[in-house]
Amino acid sequence: MNKWTVLLLAGLAAPVAAEGFAPGKWQHETKTISAEVPGVPQWVVKMFAGNSSRKSCLTAQQAVSRPEALLTQDDAAVCTKRKFSLAGGKIIYDTFCTNKRFPEGLLVASKGNYTADSYEISTLTTGTKEGEPVRIVTTGAGRRTGATCK
Repeated sequence: MNKWTVLLLAGLAAPVAAEGFAPGKWQHETKTISAEVPGVPQWVVKMFAGNSSRKSCLTAQQAVSRPEALLTQDDAAVCTKRKFSLAGGKIIYDTFCTNKRFPEGLLVASKGNYTADSYEISTLTTGTKEGEPVRIVTTGAGRRTGATCK
């Protein structure tokens, strides 16, 4: 075998990175762009709109079986996944969630880009509260800050 054949075979044998998020410690930032929520005056929305942050841990098991867990912001919410895709650096995530503040439920539709160690998404959340329409627009970003959660 010549050196070119060896190099070609070595390249073919190299492991291919799996699609998805790497497990470990993550830092997330969310920015509220706009929010129309019945019973919440716009001055309150403007006062609280802006940046929020949170930290999370994505386990190796979650990275394989439930990678969307990385994007879930409300641990008290009960969500039903409608669509989720991580492919070719693109995220598509639609879920329907209920929680204490929104018992009628909200459709949360996100799309964006990702690498194994980061993501950026835009999210449109729609639904109703006490029969009135809800519409919330946010952007978010996350980055992996450690290989373990300790």
